[in-house]
Amino acid sequence: MEKRTPSFGMSVVIFLSIVALLGVSILVFGAAPHIPIILAAIIVTVYGFRLGYTWKELEKAVTKGVSHGVPAILILSLIGILVGVWVLNGTVQTITFYGLHVLSPSIFLVSAVIITAVVATMTGSSWSAISTIGIALMGVSYGMGIPSSIAAGAVVCGAIFGDKMSPLSDTTNLTAATAKVDIFQHIKHMLWTTIPSLIITLIIFSVISFTTNPNTVSTENVEAMMATLETEYNLSPIALLSPLLIIVLAFWRVSSIPALVIGLLAAVMTTFFTVPGVTFGEIMSTAHFGYTAETGDEAIDSLLSLGGLDSMLFGVSLILIALSFGGIIKEIGIAYAIIDGMRNFLISRGNVVLATVLSCLGINITVGEQYLSIILPGQMLEDSYRNAGLHPKNLSRTLEDAGTIIHPLIPWGVTGVFIMSTLNIGVGYIPFAFICFITPLIAILYGYTGFALPALREDKLQAEDHMLEKDA
Repeated sequence: MEKRTPSFGMSVVIFLSIVALLGVSILVFGAAPHIPIILAAIIVTVYGFRLGYTWKELEKAVTKGVSHGVPAILILSLIGILVGVWVLNGTVQTITFYGLHVLSPSIFLVSAVIITAVVATMTGSSWSAISTIGIALMGVSYGMGIPSSIAAGAVVCGAIFGDKMSPLSDTTNLTAATAKVDIFQHIKHMLWTTIPSLIITLIIFSVISFTTNPNTVSTENVEAMMATLETEYNLSPIALLSPLLIIVLAFWRVSSIPALVIGLLAAVMTTFFTVPGVTFGEIMSTAHFGYTAETGDEAIDSLLSLGGLDSMLFGVSLILIALSFGGIIKEIGIAYAIIDGMRNFLISRGNVVLATVLSCLGINITVGEQYLSIILPGQMLEDSYRNAGLHPKNLSRTLEDAGTIIHPLIPWGVTGVFIMSTLNIGVGYIPFAFICFITPLIAILYGYTGFALPALREDKLQAEDHMLEKDA
């Protein structure tokens, strides 16, 4: 049976149906994303059959889609194991204790954004920042009585900003390469959108900090928590070796999985120094099932009962389901049909930028994969930017402003799953990830006003036309 290309109209209907199904299931009924995504996958699979695809072809697409998530699954699993050992050896407790000493509720949220931004810029990875300093900051926020959803939002904002500003970031390099722009030219051009977004984000968190009246946080409770940590655990700078080692290795461009393995080995070794009489069997049990705190202090026991491979299985299963769904979407070409159908809309510069933002958002929602949200719109819309007389760095910037910065807002996306699993939080962080909402809106505003939207020089345009004629 000959395969047919999905129509623009039907692709839009299916896309809107998927958004409605996921939105109602998750937001109205409070369902976990797993079952709604499976239902959406069934709908898309039936449409694939109507287009002439066989089950074997769609099954192969599922396998291919899942294969892209294997590194993320391994990283997520290693972080679960690592966090369990970190709590056992006192890493989380030590950072929480000193964090309560240094930070105050009135400056915590702003500090959290800045600290994670610095770490993410140094390492080139939002994941590294979230899984190291992010976990520690969550512990500090708990001790200060700051809602975990707001604290997580601040951590995510800082991590995403730092990741985008780092020449070490894989997505930043991928975006520049996709748009055929020099990496440093790309980063410099991103400052026009990311710096205003960061400033607005810091202002919002400052307002939240002062309007929620940090003075209501009981000093006695904080002091009691610090006293319990000091009494029940062996707080030692040695326990900080593992997270510091991971940050240094990330800065040296060591891949995430080897860096986490080395950090895990360091954590295991330091456990024998910080936990007298601990056995290797206890360490392995904690690595698998997580750490259970039994201090008698309900707040501390709730904070420190976390980690372990088991704690990440929710996230791992979600990644498997979401990427399976994404593989089918990609195979039958729904995303291609929608982007191709918008070509007649791409006349003005503002519409070109808006189409890029919407394309990146649509792919993030349906596929849950940030790399594809960069590559596919980048390839499909490259000529549209050129025809509109826009410099390619506008394309690279908008791909980042919408593709990767929006990605953490998708609960079934790989990064969304990572954030929820690593920070031990649900979707409550999403409304407070302000930078992820603000940046694409600024990009659209620039598109229609023409501000910070440099044109493609006429001599460069003629040179490119000459090169195309020569190649032909």
